[in-house]
Amino acid sequence: MKITRAIVLAVALSGSAASHANDTAIGDDNGTITFKQLPHVSMDSEALFISEALVTVDYVFTNNGPADVVTPVAFPMPPAYFGDSDHTEIENFKVWADGRLVNAEQKWVIRRGEVDVSDQVRRWGWTTDDIFRLMQGGGTPKGKKPLPSHWFDTNGEPLITISKYHVWQQTFPAGKPLTIRHSYVPSVTTGVPQSWSTLFEAYGKETCPDKALIAGIEKRDGEGGWEYNFLSYILTTANHWQGPIKDFKLTIRKRQPTDVFSLCFDGAFKKTDPLTFEFRQSDFRPTRDLKILFLRRRKPE
Repeated sequence: MKITRAIVLAVALSGSAASHANDTAIGDDNGTITFKQLPHVSMDSEALFISEALVTVDYVFTNNGPADVVTPVAFPMPPAYFGDSDHTEIENFKVWADGRLVNAEQKWVIRRGEVDVSDQVRRWGWTTDDIFRLMQGGGTPKGKKPLPSHWFDTNGEPLITISKYHVWQQTFPAGKPLTIRHSYVPSVTTGVPQSWSTLFEAYGKETCPDKALIAGIEKRDGEGGWEYNFLSYILTTANHWQGPIKDFKLTIRKRQPTDVFSLCFDGAFKKTDPLTFEFRQSDFRPTRDLKILFLRRRKPE
């Protein structure tokens, strides 16, 4: 016996354009796209590795129910970015289930605030390319119905986002563990070197630099400023599985021993080598998403 859940795309994402996310099951809720709880599937472990160049996540799930569950699982990309700051895209996304490479389907999702308007926009005859042109300063395509005026701010800028999702159909076998792994080159926000005070003014509220970190940076300050990468990771979607994460491990790795990083996090990291910091906890329930600011001292030319 197999329980098959309806397949539809996508879920609310908020925050920085440089966000990433945990895998989560998705489904159709009377036309509103929402995360779907899987009440019988637990996340037995999650090992999350984050660096500026690579993100990997290894999960073990167990379906504790009496029957197999077949459901679409989605990895949501950050909303496409159309601003002025330097911003990289997620690259080389791969996913494996029980060691086998999965062929995930790519779909685009259009959202206005917390509402998925993808089907509505497409019923009006708009294509994904039309939305991209609109977001880049274009107007209503010839022959297409204009989008509602309240979908734009007072400056005429669209109040919508468009995001890519990797979606695949996944079987969670009854009573058996399932391993899922994915990896990718993360999306980061960066720019020309800045003073540390300017960077903390921009990112400090999101990344919680403490007094000891600031004091250490002040001692090393000088000409040239600080190179930086800002990276976000959506962690709270892990709460959509049965119970807490039974065994959670977070590893953050710097590029160089002299680099520093800052994030808001309720837990202490253990330094395991000059580049690597680890946090581990049983029965972990994430209460906030991760926003990490990596800094390195730029050498004067």
